[in-house]
Parts: sequence; structure tokens; C-alpha cells
Amino acid sequence: PNVWPKDDLPELEEAFKELGQFIVEVGKQVAKCCDAFVHSKLSTFSPTHLQDVIRESKTTKARLLHYYPQTGSLEGEKRDDMDSWCGWHLDHGSLTGLTSAMFIEESEPGLKEVKCPDAEAGLYIRNRGQDVVKASIPRDHIAFQTGEALQLATRGLLAATPHCVRGATAPEEDPTRYATLARNTFAVFMQPSLETVVTEDGRNFGEWTKEVLDRYY
Repeated sequence: PNVWPKDDLPELEEAFKELGQFIVEVGKQVAKCCDAFVHSKLSTFSPTHLQDVIRESKTTKARLLHYYPQTGSLEGEKRDDMDSWCGWHLDHGSLTGLTSAMFIEESEPGLKEVKCPDAEAGLYIRNRGQDVVKASIPRDHIAFQTGEALQLATRGLLAATPHCVRGATAPEEDPTRYATLARNTFAVFMQPSLETVVTEDGRNFGEWTKEVLDRYY
């Protein structure tokens, strides 16, 4: 079970669950559009597949994601790498809901929220044409991206979204300028229950997840 900081931040649990449930509800509406599109192209595809995944899944999870300040002190760390805050990867579930990012200046008392000082920092995706595109999410919006389980279920009609997060890059003349800048966001990973079959050869999500973990780790 989750361990909530009831003494230090008692409002977190309610706010976390409320936001997570809101993203799932919007995700259900996105799922209707995805299901209708794929069913129109692939008659064997259930017209409620993704809706059923979201409604029935026992493995959907939400996470607060914290991207630590880049100090440049780790061996091999290059702060101007495209994926310096989070490497290129695919989500292995069906649908991921994301909030806009919150940037925090950790040198300030009380962890002051600031506007990101580097316009090039943030979330990037690679589209089907292999173009790398910055995916900017406005403050009062949420975004959704597709994962590998949905790509498998739709036989590639909906492709998993390769993505990474680029850190703030300090100018050469002031390499420590952003050394206390952190990024925070909230993500909800909507994915099938472990027993749900996700591959053409009959493997279920639990079996396939193990293969994915072995691939990465």
C-alpha cells in the first residue's frame, strides 16, 4: 500500500487521488475515440477494447515524477544531451495521462516554483516520421500518449510514443546556473490487468511485462 505523509503533507493523499481519478475519467473519453478509429480499420478489434482496459484493469497506477537537478557531477553526465533528464523509452501500458510540468528552484526557501528558464528543456516525442518534436503541455491541460500494449492490441494502427525528457542546459560561461532546478510532473499509467492477452501469439500482459523488464534491466 502507499505510505502517505499524513503529518507533513496531509492534503497530498486526497489531492493525488482526485487528480488521478480525473485523468482516468478523461482517459475513458480518449479511449472511445481510439476504439472507434481502430475498429473502423480492423473489424476483429473490439469496439470497446481500450475502454474495457481502463474500466476493468487492476494495474492502473499514478506516480508523482521528480527529476532531480542536474549537477554535472556524475561520471559521463552531459547536461546538454537530448535525453539528459530521462532517456528515450516507450511506456509499456496502453495509455498514459500526463499533467504539465512544474519546475522548482530548490535553492529557494520553501522550494519556489519558477517558469522553466530554458525553452528547450522538457518532454520530447518521436513521431511516425521519425521527427523529434517538443511536446509542450500548457499549465491547465493534460496530455495522453499511447503505449506498447495498445500498439500490440491494435496491430500497430496506434503506435507507442517514443519519448524522453531534456534537462535545462546552462550556458558554457555559467555551467552551474541550473544546478538547483528540478522538474516535477504527475502521470497515470493505464494498462491491462495481468491476465489480459496482449500479443497475437497469446501472451498475457503479465508475461509480456516480464519480457519488457528484462529488456530494460
